[in-house]
Amino acid sequence: MRNRVKELRFVKASDLIPNADNWRSHPKRQRDLMKSVLQTIGYADALIVRETEDGSLELIDGHLRADVSPNAEVPALVVDLNAKEAKELLLVHDPIGAMAERDDEAVSRLLADFEATNETLERFIVEEFKLDVDAENDSPPRREKSLSVPTLFQIVVECEDEDDQRACFDELTRSGRKCRVVNL
Repeated sequence: MRNRVKELRFVKASDLIPNADNWRSHPKRQRDLMKSVLQTIGYADALIVRETEDGSLELIDGHLRADVSPNAEVPALVVDLNAKEAKELLLVHDPIGAMAERDDEAVSRLLADFEATNETLERFIVEEFKLDVDAENDSPPRREKSLSVPTLFQIVVECEDEDDQRACFDELTRSGRKCRVVNL
């Protein structure tokens, strides 16, 4: 396997060129959550960029982070991909990450003594992991180590072809649904 990372640079987010082929859009809820994470925790991961022929840096991954913090100096991994390779990475980077499955025991261990750093993130965690909320103080109750994470409820949508599948996926993700593409 080749290492395609040339260097790590810190650049102003607004100086990065959005990739014209970026196929992901980010609903308000996701934008708000990302702002909250960046304000509370900060940058803990690098954006992926490639240097174009004119020397500018084109985003491959990290459009949302760059967009919600345009004045920030952000970490950018500069990779030596050409335009064709960048398109391929754009197509597969997020979907491969979305294929990860949840380990309920590991989630339970994480939640056992977890305290969110701000209200926005706490609400998200309560919703994401379907935790009961203590009505008196509007916060999740202390979680025991034996917490059991609820079963996921999912549907399978039958599509006519790949284009129909892509359109359905795009529609559902734009509406804020968490989705993954599966071919049976």
